[in-house]
Amino acid sequence: MVLPLASGVFAPVAPGDRPAFWAVTGRLGGNSSGAFSSANIASHVGDDQGCVDQNLEGLAQLIGMNRSHLALMEPVHGKSIGVVAQAGVFTRVDALVSASQGIGLVAMGADCVPLVFYGSRGLSSPLVSAVHCGWKGLVAGIVTATILELRGHGASDIQAVVGPAICGGCYSSHAQRRDLVRQSTVKEVSIAALQTQHGIDVRAGVIAELALQGIAPLVVGGCTYENPEELFSYRRERVTGRQGVIVAITEHQEES
Repeated sequence: MVLPLASGVFAPVAPGDRPAFWAVTGRLGGNSSGAFSSANIASHVGDDQGCVDQNLEGLAQLIGMNRSHLALMEPVHGKSIGVVAQAGVFTRVDALVSASQGIGLVAMGADCVPLVFYGSRGLSSPLVSAVHCGWKGLVAGIVTATILELRGHGASDIQAVVGPAICGGCYSSHAQRRDLVRQSTVKEVSIAALQTQHGIDVRAGVIAELALQGIAPLVVGGCTYENPEELFSYRRERVTGRQGVIVAITEHQEES
């Protein structure tokens, strides 16, 4: 059983909406061992695939689904977005968007920021999204690109949940990388991301980016590097697992 750091429901806000379940995981629960102990959900890190499959099944169960309903991505630290209508593995994208019921969109990370969105569309089905954002994603603008994609499909009243990520104090980085963040993002985002002298706080930058779009997210989990008991961190361990976020539109509207 995968144990969530937090879980909840995006409640309907318009006549055509359906609720959407979401969950944020760390390394608690699960079936993996050693460096991947215990709830690793990534297949590409060297973990036993049977354990990963069991953990993905546990992840899906957090939102009332099973493994075959998951939509996973193979991110490339860019700003490409996949609009999907079915489960599967989607390559070369850092965000997934869907209006389909019964599909669990997943974003993973082990220092990068995983986040999910829910957008109401009035009389139409709502939209959900899962996003992976590291420092390169911050520079590329994947978060704002996803919000614009959601709004381009008619979404409003967008809600968000942001998962755990490494803090700026633990993510020291060379000056050239910090300069890229400064040059490629708006002032409010760069100030938030570069608030420590030598680091990049990607999550703080993402939260500032959301604020500019009028979105106040729920933030779950602390710094990945500082919480070895609960969270995976690539910067801390190199060989390690991945935690993540998941979101899915449910089949039926909640009763009032």
